[in-house]
Amino acid sequence: MWILTKAKSLSNLGLRASTLVFRFGLSFYIVKFIGLDASGLYGLALGVISILPAAIGWGLNYFVARDIVGQSPEFAGVRVKTRLLLTTLSLMMVSVVGLAVMLATGTEITHVHLLILILIWLETYALDVHIPLIAQELAIQANAVVFLRSAFWVPILVGIGLVFPALRTIEWVFAFWILAYVPTCFALFYFLRHWPMRKIARAPIEGNWLRSRLKKSWLIYISDMSLVGLMYADRYIVNYVLGLTLTGIYTFFWSLTNALQTLITTAVVQLAIPVLFKAFNSGSIAEWRVAMRRQFIKTAVMSTLLGFGVFVGAELLLYIMNMEKLSGHHVLFVLMLLAAIVRACSDLLNVGLTSMKKDIHYALTNLFGIVLAMSLAYILLNLFGLNGAGIAALLTAITITGIRSFFLIRFARAMERT
Repeated sequence: MWILTKAKSLSNLGLRASTLVFRFGLSFYIVKFIGLDASGLYGLALGVISILPAAIGWGLNYFVARDIVGQSPEFAGVRVKTRLLLTTLSLMMVSVVGLAVMLATGTEITHVHLLILILIWLETYALDVHIPLIAQELAIQANAVVFLRSAFWVPILVGIGLVFPALRTIEWVFAFWILAYVPTCFALFYFLRHWPMRKIARAPIEGNWLRSRLKKSWLIYISDMSLVGLMYADRYIVNYVLGLTLTGIYTFFWSLTNALQTLITTAVVQLAIPVLFKAFNSGSIAEWRVAMRRQFIKTAVMSTLLGFGVFVGAELLLYIMNMEKLSGHHVLFVLMLLAAIVRACSDLLNVGLTSMKKDIHYALTNLFGIVLAMSLAYILLNLFGLNGAGIAALLTAITITGIRSFFLIRFARAMERT
């Protein structure tokens, strides 16, 4: 069993590391061959593509994941189908409203806008499927899907862009991203080939579950919005205070550091979800403590080692590729890497709160985090320029990690006394 667990962890790490490397390549390609302004536009678009799924997610993925842990594929499939119905209706509503607002305000609808809209649809569906796969202990399959939709197309794009300079545009970046969903869908159907799809398709929509969860999900919804805001809102503040070019520089380093956090989250933290839930549901707080301690040490060690590797690798590439506009921002890079390492550990503590079913503390901590992050970012950007974004990210990460640690220790001690 220990060998199987290690193999699963290493497989997930390998998939996410490959995604990390290719995403590195995409960031370098955009800055080197398309420009810093294009990098800034890419960062702002990525923020919208990432924030919208949470905005129209209504906090349901949190409950879907919790409900289907340890359940049969048929049960999980029907619940996901119900969830995706609401997703489709929400996407239709947002798309119509968004396009209507753009037309009413006289905003020209360009190819970039339409490509971003398509990606919003695809990424929203992808997120709604990814989390249930993790909850069903199909982490390797989930990460393979992430690799296909997020990374495998990058070397193809770069190769074609190097041969055909006319294709070095942000529009082609988005177009290749969209095309990647063709093999992604085939892979997903293959991974779920043993699921009873006919029974799932014939099963009725779980309207009662949907209504009951929507009544209770408002706090989780605020929390989800806070989490994505915590990750993406600062780039809009950078753009407002410092302009699009410096936003491009910030987005470049954010892409590197966020890839690190995503790698740890997917390869370690998400694998801890069923482990911590099962440990807590066993009724033994001692068992939960052991599981949490083991997972936290693993997260801290791996994120630190990978952070060092990311720094060395990126600095070497900046030097080799002679990217002088970026090589002068070492302080920002180090601050953002430290913040990513701390956030990776903090993400695990968040899983600990959800495993204890402390929904209110989970949500309020996330809400406080986005308020703190935006406030610090605005103040410190004005005081220290672009480095202020890194300082704000690190201070926010340390503060939120401390708060989550305090809650978990207090709850664990209270349960031991009862």
